[in-house]
Amino acid sequence: MGADVVVARLRCWGPGRDGQLDELHDVVARKLAGQQYMADFDAECGTPRGPSGWTRDRVQHAVATAIAHDSVFAARVRQLL
Repeated sequence: MGADVVVARLRCWGPGRDGQLDELHDVVARKLAGQQYMADFDAECGTPRGPSGWTRDRVQHAVATAIAHDSVFAARVRQLL
C-alpha cells in the first residue's frame, strides 16, 4: 500500500473518530513535523469540502518520500492501514 492509500484514509480523519486512524494521523504528523503540508491538510479536513487536490498531492508526495527513505516508518504505516 502506498502514500495514496494513506492520504485517502487521512481524508476521513477527525480527532477521536477512530483510534487506529488517530494513530495513523499521529505517526504521519510526527514524520512530517515542521512541514506546513500536514497543517494545511488537517485544517482543510475540517471543512465541508475536505482537503484540496493540491494539498492532498503535497502530503501524498511527502508521505511517499518518507516511506521510500524510512523503512521503520513504512512498516508502521502499513501496520496501521
